[in-house]
Amino acid sequence: MRRWFCFVLVCLLAGLSGAQAQGRLSDKDLQRLMQNLKDDAQPFRQSFGNALKNSSIRKTTREKDARALADTFAKQTNQTLEIFKHGHKADDAVKEQVFTAAQIDPLVYSLQLNAQTTAQWEKLRGELHEIAQAYGVPEPYLAPRGLAAVSTRGTCLNAVGIERSRQLVNECLQVSPSTHPPCNAQNACSMIVDEIKRGCGLIQQGAPGFCSEYR
Repeated sequence: MRRWFCFVLVCLLAGLSGAQAQGRLSDKDLQRLMQNLKDDAQPFRQSFGNALKNSSIRKTTREKDARALADTFAKQTNQTLEIFKHGHKADDAVKEQVFTAAQIDPLVYSLQLNAQTTAQWEKLRGELHEIAQAYGVPEPYLAPRGLAAVSTRGTCLNAVGIERSRQLVNECLQVSPSTHPPCNAQNACSMIVDEIKRGCGLIQQGAPGFCSEYR
């Protein structure tokens, strides 16, 4: 009886192990995704750069910083693929990609870039999502919307989620008089809100409707 029980238990564990293995991406699938990410990153980098020329941050330091982020992301996609091809652990490389993506994501939406650039970014983010899931890397830009309006700790993106942080960043960009404003979802929400309050306070007439919420 004991032998029969052990045999059944071994079979069950083997079955579970097989099911888990089938649920994971194979090395071939991962490499294909990484290759697609690398191939798609270059066209996005060019479209993103062109779209920034017509954005609200054109000819500013923020435009230069945004371009640098896209350049960095494109380089990271290539580096991650090469690391993986050579059989090395790509965990840290994937984490770096996700970190860079978390800085690009709010820019794509808050600056209201053209449909082509946005579509390219969403395709990239979808590919990166599958890779990040395979490595168990959390993606802050996919966090659910929080209930808090203001957070003084951590990034605004992590604190209130992608939708609310985009809204705050967009409002901040509309009223901030600074040449390099803190309107970035990677800053604390409190910093962004303080800048919105300051900007709204400086506008005497014709202030956006949302300013009434900050006075």
